[in-house]
Amino acid sequence: MTELPGWLPSLLRSLRLGYRASPPLIVVAFVTTVAAAVPDALLALAFSLLATNIALSATLLAVLSIGSWLLATVSARANRRFADRAAIVMEEHVARLQSTVTTMEHHERPEIMDRISVLRDHADALSELYQELFAALGALARLAITVGLLMAANPWFGLLGVVAVPAVLVSTLRANAERRAEEAGAQHDRLAKHLFELGTTPGPAKEIRVFGVQNKIVTLRREAWRKRHRPLARARWQTAGWQAAAHALFGLAFLAAIASTVHEPPTLLLVLAAGGRLAQYVANTVQQTHFFRTIWLDVSRRLAWLEDYAAAQTRNADREPPGRLEHGIRLEHVTFRYPGTDRKVLDDVSITLDAGTTVAVVGENGAGKSTLVKLLCRLYEPTGGRILVDGVDLATIDPARWRERVSGAFQDFFPFEYTAGESIGIGDLPRIDDPVALRTAVTRAGAGDAVPDLARQLGVTWANGVDLSHGQWQKVALARGFMRPDPLLLVLDEPTSALDAATEDALFERYADAGGHGVTVLVSHRLATVRMADLILVLDGSHLVERGSHAELMAADGRYARLYRIQARAYGRTGS
Repeated sequence: MTELPGWLPSLLRSLRLGYRASPPLIVVAFVTTVAAAVPDALLALAFSLLATNIALSATLLAVLSIGSWLLATVSARANRRFADRAAIVMEEHVARLQSTVTTMEHHERPEIMDRISVLRDHADALSELYQELFAALGALARLAITVGLLMAANPWFGLLGVVAVPAVLVSTLRANAERRAEEAGAQHDRLAKHLFELGTTPGPAKEIRVFGVQNKIVTLRREAWRKRHRPLARARWQTAGWQAAAHALFGLAFLAAIASTVHEPPTLLLVLAAGGRLAQYVANTVQQTHFFRTIWLDVSRRLAWLEDYAAAQTRNADREPPGRLEHGIRLEHVTFRYPGTDRKVLDDVSITLDAGTTVAVVGENGAGKSTLVKLLCRLYEPTGGRILVDGVDLATIDPARWRERVSGAFQDFFPFEYTAGESIGIGDLPRIDDPVALRTAVTRAGAGDAVPDLARQLGVTWANGVDLSHGQWQKVALARGFMRPDPLLLVLDEPTSALDAATEDALFERYADAGGHGVTVLVSHRLATVRMADLILVLDGSHLVERGSHAELMAADGRYARLYRIQARAYGRTGS
């Protein structure tokens, strides 16, 4: 995994992204935030005039106080409105990046998930990037003006600004220590959140109650939380002593400055006012530096990393998929291992899937059937070998354009709780509001009982929503797979576990007919339902061990034939 990019280029990229939200508001926020620092810092000068001219001092105090309040009010409102708009831009950008990464590898590598988890948790902080940057600039302006006033009274008082530097440096070190502790504990943070969702969402509710594991989940979550926060607390305590010493150094220098001016009332008032505010400004600057480095700079670097990671997935992949398949899809010596493992799920698989044919993939659990489908959909890249589409390497085809020409249904489908029409229509977004296309898909999927009304809200957690059985949700997912017309690749990866064999057989027939000029790939454990396939691939232990039509494989009397006869006896069938 690549390292995080440098902080300055990352910050500039985040600032450019945030700039899109509202450039005019950025200008107003910058001017008012920085300008508010001037009257606020000059209050110390007005206060020092009490010793020589009370009327002038009172007038200046009133003018500066009103100016500071007015600018601060406009600044706060401008920053808040801009942050609200920027939040939409930033969060959409992060969500889009993560969802459009070409492969699914980032969902299965813990070190990548830890990094993305921290980014996702702090994505909203990016919306306040400009606000915090302007606030930091304002704090520095106050600090500079205050130090300038002190040095005008006595150049040696400029040392008060120097002794404030250790506090800022210690704050920087503390921010780095906390950042490292936070990333190290990200996996425990993800586990704690997972356990919280496990105990509060309806999906696992039945099993949790039946098996009585509520207290176990609570205990595991508490332990994960402790593992997450103990290193962070330890890092904070370790740096707290250094921070206290740095502030004590500044305090001693401030007392020395006061002692040196006790016989000069105007200067004493200036030191008391400016020096006292200097302590506040140093604290503000330290706090701004701390949060800016802990949150905004670090999150900007993570965002830049995710942008680079997503871009790297599509580099040199800009070719268009063919308008229609002329020859087919060929796998050449394809090998695949899941990230972080050494076991080959597919090993040296070579086969041609001819255009216009139906291909069935069968084998035991773990043989690599679903993995083969995911490689064809380009959800993963082969570890070795390549996949050719009409002679063109799939790795060079734009993944988004390729998936526009892919359709199907998967065994681990997701129940999209929209209206029935929307849940089906997302299978082909340009036709999501086409009632003819939707009804055709429902009919071909045999989902009429599950979707009598396309406007019906699915999911009981929504107003007027209805609950569907697992089998009905499967039919909705199947209808979704029928939405795209004439796909280059149509896959049906065992999404029929809740359906009977006869229904599955009828569905497979309809999917085969829907393939058109493309390739239709069917995956099933029920061998009797794939007899009509033009080509049957038999996978075993990551290897392609047999290929041919049903008749050819039965005649060969190999693994497929034995498995078919076993299933035929189990289902009470006879013949071949």
